[in-house]
Amino acid sequence: MPLAWTVMAVLGVVMVAIFMHIRFALFKRLGRAVAMSEWADGGAALAQIRTWVSINLGLGVLVLIVTLMRWMT
Repeated sequence: MPLAWTVMAVLGVVMVAIFMHIRFALFKRLGRAVAMSEWADGGAALAQIRTWVSINLGLGVLVLIVTLMRWMT
């Protein structure tokens, strides 16, 4: 398997793991904070969600770059 495919596969698995963390840990934390009207904790959870989504976006762009580099060679 070419190195580019391996890189894309590994990055894809990392992106899925990040999504699972966001969906099953951070959203739960956010929901709990909102239910208890703890707005500071909810804001902290949203900040973490925003950070992880930004990281996932960056990884997605990296996958695109690897794909384009592989396609251009």
